[in-house]
Amino acid sequence: MPFYENAEQLKDVFTRFWERAQEQKDVMDKIAKSKVVVRFDITQPDLQITIDFKNPKPGESPGRLSFESDVEPELVVWSTSETTNKFWQGKLNVTLAMAKGQVKMQGSIAKALGLLSKIKPLFKIYPEVLREKGLGHMVL
Repeated sequence: MPFYENAEQLKDVFTRFWERAQEQKDVMDKIAKSKVVVRFDITQPDLQITIDFKNPKPGESPGRLSFESDVEPELVVWSTSETTNKFWQGKLNVTLAMAKGQVKMQGSIAKALGLLSKIKPLFKIYPEVLREKGLGHMVL
């Protein structure tokens, strides 16, 4: 059973999460230095999320979020929404999840691990957003 009722609910949560993440300027600046495009292919429900740190637009915060992007990603991560929920709360052992096939990745593992260390401060925001959206039952 997926944690999210539908793709719109997941999109709503992730949009708000990313708005809040953008407020963490020091974290965003560190991630922006990676100049990477990451796409998350989420199932149950199906949603594709692309975060582009490679092609900033003038006056725009780093890390443009898109649900329909034609930008070619350097990293692609596949998982269910349940696994995604665990990940963004910092409750997922990524190495173990990859070994179990719960997370699949295409692209540079070294780059992915470098990003992982930079995004950890964002893990505290995701449960706050779940509660804000009336989804406190999803907080782990």
